[in-house]
Amino acid sequence: MKTVFASNNVHKLEEVRKILYPMEILGLRDIGFHHEIDEKGTTLEANSLLKAQVVWQWLVGQGLDTDISGVFADDTGLEIAALNGAPGVYSARWAGEPSDDGRNRQKALASLMGMQDRSARFRTVITWIDVDGAQQVEGIVEGRIATAESGAGGFGYDSLFIPQGHNTTFAALPATEKNRISHRARALCALRDTILTNND
Repeated sequence: MKTVFASNNVHKLEEVRKILYPMEILGLRDIGFHHEIDEKGTTLEANSLLKAQVVWQWLVGQGLDTDISGVFADDTGLEIAALNGAPGVYSARWAGEPSDDGRNRQKALASLMGMQDRSARFRTVITWIDVDGAQQVEGIVEGRIATAESGAGGFGYDSLFIPQGHNTTFAALPATEKNRISHRARALCALRDTILTNND
């Protein structure tokens, strides 16, 4: 069976395919979905549900392929304690449109300049939709924001985020280690263990 991940983000797709291997994961381009999805939700839960619903309804409208078991979508936010949980659901476009990872990271560093409390967490919410309806799971990893960027791997805020129990950023960790402990990995494991195994 094939499963659709409602994303065109090549970095996310690579992570998801590694974590959920040997499942066959299709991205939006793989199914011919080329529409923009307006992520107008004000929470991670709302945006995750919105993306999954749009893609599921499109698939049904196309004549749902019986080889596709369902659709899942994620929304992820960096929640910085000293900034009252910002940027949160607005993480991807925190520094404005168009989305720019580098400008987002610089805004994070500037916003925390001189602050002692650099604690933060990454949170991922995944919505799964199939013929039986929708379910949600989440994954959280606690950590802190570094005082400067470090590491050449990862994407987004990875070069700033130091996960709890480590002394280096996500971007400086081997991909295998990041994929073991990250917020997205935890959410995907919850998806696999609580939802996908029940749909086999």
